[in-house]
Amino acid sequence: MANEKVSDMSSATLTEADEMYFNDGGNSRKATIAELRQALFPKGFIMLDLSTARELVSNDIPDQALIAGGFLGADTTPVLERTSDATDKSLRIHWVVNGVEEITFGNIPMPPDLDETVDVTIHMVAEMSAGNDEGTLIDVQVFDGVGDTEMGGNTTGINDALGEVTVTIANANISGHPTGFFNISLVPGAHTTDAIFLYTMWIEYTTKLAV
Repeated sequence: MANEKVSDMSSATLTEADEMYFNDGGNSRKATIAELRQALFPKGFIMLDLSTARELVSNDIPDQALIAGGFLGADTTPVLERTSDATDKSLRIHWVVNGVEEITFGNIPMPPDLDETVDVTIHMVAEMSAGNDEGTLIDVQVFDGVGDTEMGGNTTGINDALGEVTVTIANANISGHPTGFFNISLVPGAHTTDAIFLYTMWIEYTTKLAV
C-alpha cells in the first residue's frame, strides 16, 4: 500500500479501522485510529449548570408571575443557595427533608463527536445532611429529542459525605448528533430525616472519530 499523508486524504476516507505506525522509544508500533482516539481523547464532557435548573409544578414550567418561570432561588422548592453564606460560597441545590420536587434542565444537544454506540454516564457530586437516610437515590429522568420514551434510571446511593453518584444511559436509546438532544429531570427518592445537597453535575461520553 502506498504511503499517503493525512492532509492529502479526503476526510471521509479516514476511518477508525485505519492503522498508523508511531515511534515508541525506538520501536515501531502499530495502532488503529480508534485505539489512538481512546488513548488520547477517551471521554467527552458536558457540564450541566445547576443555576439554570427549573422547578416544575404539576409536571410543567410554572407561570412567570408565580415563581419567575421556575428558576430556583432562596424561596423555591428545592432551594438554590450558597453552602454557607460568607465562609463557603459554593452553590448547591438543597432539597429539604421530605422534599422530592422535580427539577429540569434545558435541552442539551448531543455533540458531533459523541459516539452513540457507547453508553453515556451522568455524574453528580452530592451528599446527605446526616447519616440517617444514607443510600437515598435520585431518579434521573432522561429523554432523547422529541417524542422519545424515558430512558434514565436511579443513581447510586448518596451518603452523608461529599461523593460522586452516577447513572448509566444505555446506548441503544441514544440517537446521536445532529437531531439528538438530552432532556434531563431529577426527582429525589424518599428522605424523611435528612436533606439532600447537589453541588455539581455533568455528562461523560465516549468520543468518536470526527469526519
